[in-house]
Amino acid sequence: MKAFRGTLVAALLLGVAGGAWLALRPPAVDPGASEGRRLFSFEKHELTEVHVRRTDGTELSLVEADGKWTIAGTDFVAGRSMVNRVKHQLHDLTARAEVVEGTEALELYGLGANATRVRLVLRSGEAIEFEAGDPNPSSVSYYIRPLPGDAVYTVKKSAVDYYSLTLDEFRERRFVTFDSNDVRRYEAVLALPDAPPRLDVEWVGEHLWQMHAPADMPANDDRVRRLLGRISALKASDFIEFGRAPTAEELALYGLDAPRARITMRFASRDPFELVVGGDAPSEGNTEELAYMMVGGDDTVFVARRGLLDEYRAPVDEFRNRRVVRMRAADVSSVEGTLRPEGTETLEGKAVAVFTAGEWFWADGVPYAGSTASRVAQQLAELEVEVFVADAPTDLRPFGLDNPVGQVILSDKDGNQRLVAIGGAGDPRVDPEGRSAERRYVRVEGDPAVYLTDGRVLSVLQDLIREGNRKAAQDADKAARRERIPSAPGEAPADAPGGAG
Repeated sequence: MKAFRGTLVAALLLGVAGGAWLALRPPAVDPGASEGRRLFSFEKHELTEVHVRRTDGTELSLVEADGKWTIAGTDFVAGRSMVNRVKHQLHDLTARAEVVEGTEALELYGLGANATRVRLVLRSGEAIEFEAGDPNPSSVSYYIRPLPGDAVYTVKKSAVDYYSLTLDEFRERRFVTFDSNDVRRYEAVLALPDAPPRLDVEWVGEHLWQMHAPADMPANDDRVRRLLGRISALKASDFIEFGRAPTAEELALYGLDAPRARITMRFASRDPFELVVGGDAPSEGNTEELAYMMVGGDDTVFVARRGLLDEYRAPVDEFRNRRVVRMRAADVSSVEGTLRPEGTETLEGKAVAVFTAGEWFWADGVPYAGSTASRVAQQLAELEVEVFVADAPTDLRPFGLDNPVGQVILSDKDGNQRLVAIGGAGDPRVDPEGRSAERRYVRVEGDPAVYLTDGRVLSVLQDLIREGNRKAAQDADKAARRERIPSAPGEAPADAPGGAG
């Protein structure tokens, strides 16, 4: 009984304490007045101007015209990343908390006379203004005061901390812009160790380039695109402004009087472009080495990564086009294969397959069953050279190309044709595990060079001939059966005893 009485007393005391806490606890924060309040709301694409006035009196304006953002009062293009940052951070800015309303001590928050003032102008002409202040004691939020108004809020740091950055931080760091599909010629005059003095490639068709220097040969589309990509990806880590054409002495300070690379690009729809790469610039902790660069007609020296120079030190063969047939599998309208016996093999013959209305057919119009014809088109049209063996050998016998074991004629819908001759077996490819794979010498009609490529060029042709021979045998069997069928009741087959003939 005593134990029960003690438990009851304890329960009563706990209830009294709980009631006191409920009566004395601070009122709940009204989210409408503090946390969660939307301060600004606009569509990102509606922003056309950003004006910033700092406490030291300096001003910065980013202005959009005809879809292009510039820094007002300069010839500089505004950084796309910075413009997007303004749009993203402010278009639906929400307060973390309301700090105070109606205070006269705005300077305590870095506001008032100590604030950075920002004015946004929308396409409609509406203006949004606010003061950006100091970080709060935790340094994860910043104070802000929307104008007009006297309420002070905190917002996330990333919403306003960038307004104190230097002018260069608001500039577009990509200083080379062009459409790679518009490039018609790329020429680089070089003064680099282990590199040719000149590289010159010309566009001759979709994904097709012709090299003129250091050798005259078809150029590798992927490799040319890589050169173009290296240039379009350049980003300045620093800017050196002259405001006028630099003198020869000033150019010499940056190695631009005798550049290591002078790159000229010509386009189908715009004026030529020139990029000059000078001496090395201090890296200052960058993971990649830097160089001084200039764009023709500009008065700015840019500091950017010099990795693009390494592209020119590659062996010339790396620039050669490894797709020597110069036809896309998707454009092939027919394949005609011929095979002769080789060694102990007895397989031989000829087969033709035609692609029309999205399907493959045999030459007699019978639908083609299986994927072999498609594989022949893929393997031969987009044949990848593994080794450039000889540019113009006078004797084809060492390669088995004086009497090829196989030939494939590829045709496209425009009537263009490519004949690929398949010769003898060359040195096999050996992988790191020691496994070997056959390779074959090949030659393309009209091209004097001999190449070494994957042995599958022969195996897919053998499959095509094997299937063609099987169809020919089936057709012959059907024809023989038809010959044995009487043409009229009571009439003996033509080859029966006493029959006609």
